Amino acid sequence: MKKILSLILLAALILTGCGSDTGAETSNSSEGVAADSSISAEGTTADFDVVDADTAQEFVLQMGQGWNLGNSLDPSNCTWVTGHLAYETAWGNPKITKELISFIKSEGFDTIRIPVTWHNHVSAAPDYTIDEQWMARVQEVVDWCVEEDLFIILNMHHEGDWLTKASTDYDNVMTQYKAIWSQIADLFGDYNEKLIFESMNEIGFDDIGNEKGTELISKINGEFTDLIRNSGKNNTERYLLLAGYWTDIDRTCTDYYTLPDDDRIMVSVHYYSPSTFAIADKTSTWGYRETWGTEEDLTYLNGQFEKLKTHFIDKGVPIIVGEYGAAVKDKDVASRILWFEKVTETCLEYDCCPVMWDNGEVINRIALNWKTDGLKEAILNAEK
Repeated sequence: MKKILSLILLAALILTGCGSDTGAETSNSSEGVAADSSISAEGTTADFDVVDADTAQEFVLQMGQGWNLGNSLDPSNCTWVTGHLAYETAWGNPKITKELISFIKSEGFDTIRIPVTWHNHVSAAPDYTIDEQWMARVQEVVDWCVEEDLFIILNMHHEGDWLTKASTDYDNVMTQYKAIWSQIADLFGDYNEKLIFESMNEIGFDDIGNEKGTELISKINGEFTDLIRNSGKNNTERYLLLAGYWTDIDRTCTDYYTLPDDDRIMVSVHYYSPSTFAIADKTSTWGYRETWGTEEDLTYLNGQFEKLKTHFIDKGVPIIVGEYGAAVKDKDVASRILWFEKVTETCLEYDCCPVMWDNGEVINRIALNWKTDGLKEAILNAEK
């Protein structure tokens, strides 16, 4: 993405479609939602180690390719809806079904990332208690993924309104941050190692400059790691995904970005480059491209992953590309398919786990099919 905050915010708006006022109120009943946090047969201490991997990099290699359940449990600040559960459909996607999760697995994905926005579903300070119905709904979806034997990345998404205030109000922000993660860690603590916690999503602190901002996100990642490790249960050994600075490759591959001393951590970055193709449409005033695939484009793509290799992979820290995608609007179809193919191939070549972003543009969540002919093959047939 562009390395200035305005374009990052624009990217979020375009790719999430947060202006889609199509959400109708859903039932506030939690019928069918698991009430027992130990429901999963996979969620016992005895069978925590279920992946044949001796290192974090070997673990990531087992994760294969992934898909994002975007714009479902992560809508934020939806003032037009009533009730916590109504948020799920507030940005235009249908309610998540077990059949959708089964379809994702059957198509060949081994990993699912579940973006979740929490701050609209917590009580006021000082407790910051997560709403029971919201937590139960998140758990129900996680349990469907467990039943399909998927790797699961559960995160904190669209929390920038308050998390970015850590640059000026660190203690109060961290009180809320730790309160939310403590509840998540407790509820899911008995789940096996295929459940991964991700510290945050696309957070940075441009008000204090790149160096200090990167150091601050490193500090929060460290506190996140300590909190999860000290929460007990299986969390003492759970794999953790630490967000890069703005999850931007250039801004993360610096000496300012540091990691805690822990051998079960990975780093998350996102890939929406060039933004003039992956994000912009014809109305964008900051640049627009309809096509992609020149030698210069491919050289840039490989160069970005070389940076990741030098800064992290060669040092034993694996990379998960937690989001990558190119919007549909105003794009040459063949170029978009080629972009997905080459980015996926490059991720695999560098032993990264690619997790495709889907806000509803890629897979039809009702009909359970792909919306663009040829895109499935470009992504899932990609090889090193």
